[in-house]
Amino acid sequence: MFAVIDVSLAATAVATVDGGSGSVVDTVSVDNHMVDGEVSPLEWLRAIDEAWSRLGAPAVEAIGVAAFASGLVVLDGKGHPVRSVWDDDRSEPDAGWCRKKMPAEWWESEVGIVPEARQAVTKMSWMHRSEADAWSTIASFVLPGDFVASRLAGHKGFVTTIANSLSYGVFRVSDASAHPQVTELIDRERDWSNALPTVVPETRSIGRWNGAEVFPAVVRTRFDDTPSKSSVISGIAAHFASFRR
Repeated sequence: MFAVIDVSLAATAVATVDGGSGSVVDTVSVDNHMVDGEVSPLEWLRAIDEAWSRLGAPAVEAIGVAAFASGLVVLDGKGHPVRSVWDDDRSEPDAGWCRKKMPAEWWESEVGIVPEARQAVTKMSWMHRSEADAWSTIASFVLPGDFVASRLAGHKGFVTTIANSLSYGVFRVSDASAHPQVTELIDRERDWSNALPTVVPETRSIGRWNGAEVFPAVVRTRFDDTPSKSSVISGIAAHFASFRR
């Protein structure tokens, strides 16, 4: 049996899935405590614990995490969140500024996406421009799913995958390293050497939680074209189950 954790801004769902048939056995969804449309990333961990308990602390072989990519978790040097996670269009001016500095064709070729509001790269730019005091305390930038999977697996730092790295808008397409032209565009004074997640294979377990293997997260939009919540969860489970065949 597998477990799937589905993280969104407003709610966190945990489901158990039969490893043979791929059918959903049970699901518990927990609302995240939000303030003014924002949520602390620690809320996801609290919600997972609550959902896990309500499921009866199931014995599972592996855990897969899927999450929305339109959020950005920022943490200080001790791993504490610097601010809550937001998912709105406030970084639209930064997206336009990024596209003005380098054309859309450059962005697509170099980092795989063209900057838009809600993406990590434009959120970083917005924070640097709008919340300078908070910005100065940030040590790590990570997508929601990468934050949750890394924390569950017990990592001191954070990991992502080549597929997930495209959602940041900061990693090179060619070798999945931080793109110096992008990081300098955001903040040329910052030491970026340890600020972004380490890229690992998506099929490799990154640690254990409650005895189960934890795999690197995936972006939830890969499964959003399915017609129902249970179908989304089944699709996510099938994705992770394929790693163990």
